[in-house]
Amino acid sequence: MAREHDRSVRRVARTLEEPVSSVGRWVAPKALALSGGDRRCPVSGDPALRQEVRALCNEDRHRRHGHRMIRAVLARRTGRRVARKTMARIMREEGLSQPRLWRRPHRPKRVERMRPTRPDEAWQIDMTSFQLSDLTPVFLVAVIDGCTREILGWNLDRRCRASEWTSAVRMAMEARELTNKAKAANLTLRSDNGAQPCSKRFVEYLGKVGVKGEYTGYNAPDDNAYVERVFRTIKEEEIWLNSYDTLTEARAALDAYIAHYNVERPHSALDYQTPAETAARLTTHLAA
Repeated sequence: MAREHDRSVRRVARTLEEPVSSVGRWVAPKALALSGGDRRCPVSGDPALRQEVRALCNEDRHRRHGHRMIRAVLARRTGRRVARKTMARIMREEGLSQPRLWRRPHRPKRVERMRPTRPDEAWQIDMTSFQLSDLTPVFLVAVIDGCTREILGWNLDRRCRASEWTSAVRMAMEARELTNKAKAANLTLRSDNGAQPCSKRFVEYLGKVGVKGEYTGYNAPDDNAYVERVFRTIKEEEIWLNSYDTLTEARAALDAYIAHYNVERPHSALDYQTPAETAARLTTHLAA
């Protein structure tokens, strides 16, 4: 229409009050619109290129390579640089693409916050580290009760294996006299997704003693907020104020502080009662 009357596309668009791009599509030569909805792709449609890609993918060393690696090898061998999407299209259409790698199943970013109403219903465990005076790193594992905020079990060592974690859980269970599966049947222990709590040894131990294990979401420290806050308190009130020359000295200092934390230190989340007072009050109330 525009060519027959010697009118520009822009003038026609202004007259019809339509976008210039729309009018351009209306008057575009029909030859530009290929049948079947396909678009021209002179590079990927090059038979010689496709033959080179097929030969490269069929080499023993390249049978498991994806389009990115084949593209790089082709450029090194022939000097021909092909766009990444073009190479992916060629390999897909030629049946040379490799299946996608297995991906870790989706897990939620966050899990529901623990809101226990009685002791020994929901515990949390985690690990932190600090250094002795000679810069030797040591690792502190702690187990707390989410209801009473008591530190029930802990372990301090130069190593942070699954055995150190199970040692802290064992101390907590002995403190609560959870000596068999029946007594621990209603207990949930939440941890993060670290190597130790996810290890076979730790998971088997929880199953052996009858404790239900539970994990936080990925990159979600707030899911384990109770024990994270306890670690901050221990560091602010004990560790950062002192220097320990030996592991034995550090253990003795932490043992004294944890006793103070449980028995003497008021806790703001407990209406300024101590964890021990809260545990005694709830135990008495539940027994009545």
